[in-house]
Amino acid sequence: MKISVIGAGAWGTAFAIHCARIGIEVMLRAYEKELVPEMERTRQNTAFLPGFTMPDAVRFTNSIDDALDFAGTVIIATPSFALRDTLTPFGSKLSAKRVLILTKGIERSTFKLMNEVVEEITGSNGENIAALSGPSFAKEVALGLFTAAVVASKNITFSHSLQQELHSDYFRVYRIDDIAGVELGGALKNVMAIGSGIIDGLHFGTNTQAAFTTRALAEIKRLGRALGAREATFMGLSGMGDLILTSYGNLSRNRLFGMELASGRRSSDIIASQKTVVEGYYTINAAYNLAQKLRVDMPITEELYRIVYENKDIESSLRDIIKREFKTED
Repeated sequence: MKISVIGAGAWGTAFAIHCARIGIEVMLRAYEKELVPEMERTRQNTAFLPGFTMPDAVRFTNSIDDALDFAGTVIIATPSFALRDTLTPFGSKLSAKRVLILTKGIERSTFKLMNEVVEEITGSNGENIAALSGPSFAKEVALGLFTAAVVASKNITFSHSLQQELHSDYFRVYRIDDIAGVELGGALKNVMAIGSGIIDGLHFGTNTQAAFTTRALAEIKRLGRALGAREATFMGLSGMGDLILTSYGNLSRNRLFGMELASGRRSSDIIASQKTVVEGYYTINAAYNLAQKLRVDMPITEELYRIVYENKDIESSLRDIIKREFKTED
């Protein structure tokens, strides 16, 4: 079997390593021109996942055309904000491929999930498109530590095929047909992890963290219902599982971003200093505006938007959250 991975960030690289370990030939496409000769020479991605030697079964390219010619199965691991521009010139070619999306996010201009963007680009009905999500830090996957994830597609037969192909003794894959729920859970947990990082940075304690995580999940489910996702999906790997990992794990870029905000740094300065992508920064914008459009109550997301995009004082946001009207628990 052969696959191509479009996107040589930490997660795309780790997934390429996993696939090569289970006997799949891989072509890893990097956007950065200088990265390919370096990876060919050292067999390491020192820019985004240093310390890991990639198996000989992994090849490298800067050409999306070459990557699409290499394999019938294409893994998308670009940043969410770059997905449409990266893939649009190759839509007709991509339409004939089996596509698995690792990217987690909501497109800011259209509010579409990543599978919907790929459907639009390829003119597909979604039968050959799937998404994989779940609690899966790239470094731990590259180390071969046990990980569980879920693959979702409208076509459950396609999900089953990918499940069989990608499963290993250390990488357990489940399947589901609720692709909207899986994608939304994977996207919104990045938003909520920023809030968790703020709480941690302010040393508010575990009572606060537990309350925050519970109410964050309620918001995720609320928006999910409005978009036709199944509520039970958010209690699984792409919802609660990924929310726990990203909110409390020390490898979480979104959590660390929140901690930086708590220290008094402005969001724009933090993002400008980052080499790696903080997906939650972009998803907050899309999630807040989508909730406003659908009239879905998401007070945590709204306050995070105010902090990140309007430089609202964090203590003022906390007071506004705490002083909200009494309500029943949903």
